[in-house]
Amino acid sequence: MAGPLAAVLRRPATGSDGGSATFTGAPLAAPAGIGTALIRGRDPELRRLQRAARRPDGAVHVLTGLGGVGKSFLAVRVCRWFEEHEGRAAWWIAAQDHASLIGGLVSLAEACGMGEVQVTAIRNGAPRAVERLWELLRQAPQRWLLVFDNLDDPRLVTGLIGSGVARCGDRGLVLATSRTSRRQLWGSDADVVELRPLTAADAAQVLLDLARDAGDRFAAELLARDLGCLPLALHLAGANLNSPFPIWHTFDGYREALHELGVDRVLAAPQLAGEPVEHRSNVMLTWEMSVSALDGHGLPHSRTLLQVLSHYAPAVPVPETLLHAAPVRTLLGGDGTAGLDTLHVRRVVQQNLEGLADQSLITPMEAVAPDGSRLFTLHPVVAETNRIDSPDRAAAVGVAVALLAVAVAARRFDDNADWRWFGLFAPHVEELLQFTGTLAAEDLATLITTVARVVAADTWRGHEAAAEALAVRALQHAGRLGATHEALLALRHERAWVVGRLGRWAEAHAELTQVCDARTRSLGDRHLDTLDTRHKLAWATGRLRDWEAAEAQLESVLRARVAALGDEHPDTLHTRCCLAWAVGRCGRPEEAQQRYAGVIAARERVLGADHAETLDARHSLAELFVLCDRFVDAERVLRPLITDRLRVLGAGHPETLDTRPRYWLGRALLGQGHRREAERVLRQLADDQTRYLGPDHAATAATLTLLRSP
Repeated sequence: MAGPLAAVLRRPATGSDGGSATFTGAPLAAPAGIGTALIRGRDPELRRLQRAARRPDGAVHVLTGLGGVGKSFLAVRVCRWFEEHEGRAAWWIAAQDHASLIGGLVSLAEACGMGEVQVTAIRNGAPRAVERLWELLRQAPQRWLLVFDNLDDPRLVTGLIGSGVARCGDRGLVLATSRTSRRQLWGSDADVVELRPLTAADAAQVLLDLARDAGDRFAAELLARDLGCLPLALHLAGANLNSPFPIWHTFDGYREALHELGVDRVLAAPQLAGEPVEHRSNVMLTWEMSVSALDGHGLPHSRTLLQVLSHYAPAVPVPETLLHAAPVRTLLGGDGTAGLDTLHVRRVVQQNLEGLADQSLITPMEAVAPDGSRLFTLHPVVAETNRIDSPDRAAAVGVAVALLAVAVAARRFDDNADWRWFGLFAPHVEELLQFTGTLAAEDLATLITTVARVVAADTWRGHEAAAEALAVRALQHAGRLGATHEALLALRHERAWVVGRLGRWAEAHAELTQVCDARTRSLGDRHLDTLDTRHKLAWATGRLRDWEAAEAQLESVLRARVAALGDEHPDTLHTRCCLAWAVGRCGRPEEAQQRYAGVIAARERVLGADHAETLDARHSLAELFVLCDRFVDAERVLRPLITDRLRVLGAGHPETLDTRPRYWLGRALLGQGHRREAERVLRQLADDQTRYLGPDHAATAATLTLLRSP
């Protein structure tokens, strides 16, 4: 296990070429743009963490304190020191919510060379897989540093500590930043350090470091006291004074403007206990000053852009292209249909984002989106204060929903080329669910429809557990739309499908039947959405072993889809493929083979040879051959297919752990009398299934039964 890990431990987390890495999931590099200034007032804590990094002590180290006190800033400094002076790998995991934490663990597992089956198990929340990750780090040949940033949710703290992360702490430094300081959550052996606001002298030095020409030490200290000596507020103020967009050029001028905004009500430095209102007010005042400066320099849209962005998941990457869609025109003074051409919209958005980045209100990332466009994040405290201070929160949330809806609708959830995009969108869709109470019915319907598409994408990507959890949460917010609203029906439709993919086909069939009846009444039986539900209902019927009924239902759907979409539309091809499967199960293998051949050829033309659906059709043909005792033909199809699946989808896709494709290769080998090779393939599959799915899972049982067969 040490081989792959040894290589990655010797290079920076941003990539061996030193350039920008393409964003494929959760980035592991410490955020760019944070911690680049000199650190002040944290020398004892910095030395303490450096000692722990040089000589790991087996403890989890925790930096706690209120938001904006500089926990992440200090953690970034430790990461940069560790990479530059120790020459070792430092990994950074954003841990503010479950999805981000799991995404970070998945990326860490990939970086450490864990197999894709094990990575998939981590993604699906298998405790044993996470424990194996800690064991791998414990056996690392060199020291490392691992940061969990913004680990504020006590439930996530309990789960992480319970997974045994401290066991690898004798080989590297495990560092968490959190607002949660309760020692019982972190364990008796944890080293918990609570950060206080800076002293006035150190806070003044921060301002002087950032804007040395803005005044003397005395003026800097007066301003620092007014800002509560809170590092985040100090950095926002210093960034403004030293930016190309200043309105106030001196500490005294900035301080006078603060008093005009009411700073006299929040002069007291934040207390240590609890989460006081004062520190948020300090941050609010500083970002208000920053966006006012941008307003005064011809960037009037930065304020509204920031308010919209603040309603996405904080500290999670946002692609700049999200802000290029038509709904953003309403923010720029257009009516969304005319008056502003696309090039102008993009130029204005880019200018305002650059202004926000210059003011340190957003942070550009080194990684890029799947199309090579820029990514950026918002500091959680900046996001929170913007949400609180938004004068028209409903409008800001509505635009945030509309922008995300356009981006999601532009991608096909059944196209593996788009799956990385859905990985970017999913956390933001989930974050928006907490604001449904402020949404008008139309905006709520748009959000629920968008959630349904993300649920579908998660299902196709093999993230069934996450898909069901998202659907269940969204259903709790969708009720006020009414039981027959199409957005609610779309969400129920996708939840039913993921339930079936999880093996609960009777439950899926019952739900799809209800959705089909409702859609037929409201839309008609030939509407494209109704046809989609009818298609999935037919498949569920087949999975409940009534293949004759499934064939009849699929034939009816196929006729309607051909009439509406044509013979080679991806949805039509999907029904043609499933119909071939039903025909084969009904005892007509020659006809099924001909149908499969036509589908495979059409999908290669329309979708490409590497599309997930093309691979699926080839696999279904191989299964047909096995069921017809054509074992040599099945092996001929399965061998290259397994290679292609590994190359295109990866060995960690859940279908690898389910009854395909190694299970069917095992059956094909057994059918030819190649018992030893078949046992090798099936035993490895059974071991993986037992470890990650459990011994009682249906797929595990099927493999073990086949192994025990005479």
